[in-house]
Amino acid sequence: MCAIAGIISIVQTDNLKKDINSMLETVVHRGPDGQGSKIFDNKIVLGHRRLAILDLSEKGIQPMQRTGRYWITYNGEIYNYIELREELIKEGYAFSTDTDTEVLLAAYEKWGNDCVNHFNGMWAFAIYDEEKNQLFCSRDRYGVKPFYYSFSDNRFIFGSEIKEILAVFGKRPKVNRNTFDAYLVRGGFDKCEETMFDGIYQIEGGYNLILNCGDLTYKTVRWYDLRNIAVNKNDRHTNYRIFREKFLKAVNLRLRSDVPVGSCLSGGLDSSAIICAVHDNFKKTKNDKGQYTVTSCFENERYDEWEYAESVIKKTGAASYQVFPDMGKIFEELDHIIWHMDEPFGGTSIYAQWCVFKEAKRRGLTVMLDGQGSDEQLAGYSAFYKVLFTQLLKKGKWKKLLHEIKCYKALREETEDLKTFDLVLSAITTLMMPNFLRYRLNTIYGRKKTGVPFSNAICNNAIVKSNFEGADKRNPQKYIYSGMNVGLRALLHFEDRNSMAHSIESRVPFLDYELAEFIYSIPFEQKIEDGRTKTILREALKDLLPEKIYNRYSKLGFATPEDVWLKENEEFFFDELGKACDKLSGIVEKNKVLKWYKDHIQATRRGDTTCFRIICASHWVEVFDVDLG
Repeated sequence: MCAIAGIISIVQTDNLKKDINSMLETVVHRGPDGQGSKIFDNKIVLGHRRLAILDLSEKGIQPMQRTGRYWITYNGEIYNYIELREELIKEGYAFSTDTDTEVLLAAYEKWGNDCVNHFNGMWAFAIYDEEKNQLFCSRDRYGVKPFYYSFSDNRFIFGSEIKEILAVFGKRPKVNRNTFDAYLVRGGFDKCEETMFDGIYQIEGGYNLILNCGDLTYKTVRWYDLRNIAVNKNDRHTNYRIFREKFLKAVNLRLRSDVPVGSCLSGGLDSSAIICAVHDNFKKTKNDKGQYTVTSCFENERYDEWEYAESVIKKTGAASYQVFPDMGKIFEELDHIIWHMDEPFGGTSIYAQWCVFKEAKRRGLTVMLDGQGSDEQLAGYSAFYKVLFTQLLKKGKWKKLLHEIKCYKALREETEDLKTFDLVLSAITTLMMPNFLRYRLNTIYGRKKTGVPFSNAICNNAIVKSNFEGADKRNPQKYIYSGMNVGLRALLHFEDRNSMAHSIESRVPFLDYELAEFIYSIPFEQKIEDGRTKTILREALKDLLPEKIYNRYSKLGFATPEDVWLKENEEFFFDELGKACDKLSGIVEKNKVLKWYKDHIQATRRGDTTCFRIICASHWVEVFDVDLG
């Protein structure tokens, strides 16, 4: 895991060495184990910072070249590199290192742009072809690893983090009001190729970018689309078996490392399943390295998941470390965290994750496994009940519908903000109302429900309105795809920044593409049954999971008692909000926001992050000296 950087200029310049060093010095945290760069004809420079995971020798230093023609700067892991290496050796290719980087470069030499279809992993890389004077850039299927770029002063600049580009941007950064407004009003984040900085973009997951280095013309090409996977017709027991095989394989592949591997443990199904799978692997392979976990805990019982995490520790014998995120310390570290995030974030749960990776680093762990991607695929969120009820209504399965309503009321209603009546009513309106009317009512209801204290001009921003409208709950596959293509992006952004801020590589087994494609193909009604989300995961791994986890129905996931903190520290947040409004003058109306706060604060519900978003946004403006226009 590393940092990539590069500058492609139309004209020759003597500043490339200085500029690439400025970029790389900005992201030392991503690669503390070394730095390298390569300049071509004083027009092109590739840079790299290294976090050594595979082949810790000097042979793994980048930029790496092959045949004197191809040069690469690469961030990520190709987990099936051993198998690809063997395949390429049979084709006559020779290797001088044990790195996956060299395998990636050889794969490009053999298959060209199509090489990405052979990779099982996470990546963001750029390959310079000296002969063609062309740059081939790629991002993995689901966007686990970041790739940012900008065109500025006849240059194409790219990097792993936005701050690298800002280091050589040559001008004060300006806000992108489309994406910034969407964040302020609804927490919209990473929903398109635009960032919150005007003129800075990201390659989206599943896309390549091909740049002509002579004139900086380029094209982006979508090379992967999950929607091409059809729903399978297997019975549930066949799907249980296949899921288990693919999940265990995905976890085992991500144990390939020459440094210690640990796991984030929340006490939920996803992280627990990963840790239990690692334990199963260690038993079968007689691995005695030991397993290490880190858990975020709280004194407030409503938000604390330790009783569940503890059951996993007892089952697997894993070493356990706990952290206790504190509200006061959030504001001590807020500017530092924002700097690492590049963009303002939507709530204090990000801080809980930050604390977990900080502790992992303190304990000497360099690789951590985490459960991102499961909820989006396996119907883990409460909104999936709306999808289920809508589907059963649509198909006229009244008996099944009544059964699922009864199960939800018995198993989930007590721990959820969504009441049974509201879910059923929502399902009826979703199915019966025309699209334009449903979207219009969602927008109005969404603003009323959240008490959004923003002007009509901001709320009528097209991106903001699309946030209120949400995905189509009438089609399960479309809804799941929306979560994988949009909702997951923000979580992966936080995952990358929180881990890399502490020089840790985070691996996410649920986004193994073979596993993800299979999960996408599973019929929706096999994913959520008898009031239980993630039925496939529960049943496929029943013998590996502690009974307490198998039968768990509540869901948190790095949640913090933010609503409690707000209510217990009303005056503190009132003052912070006032200062934030001053910094955001011209975008938010201070009197309106403070009145909303006084009227709303004691009624704040779990998950409402409006107050924190405004405060965080103001700090972001200050940290990066953003011009609000």
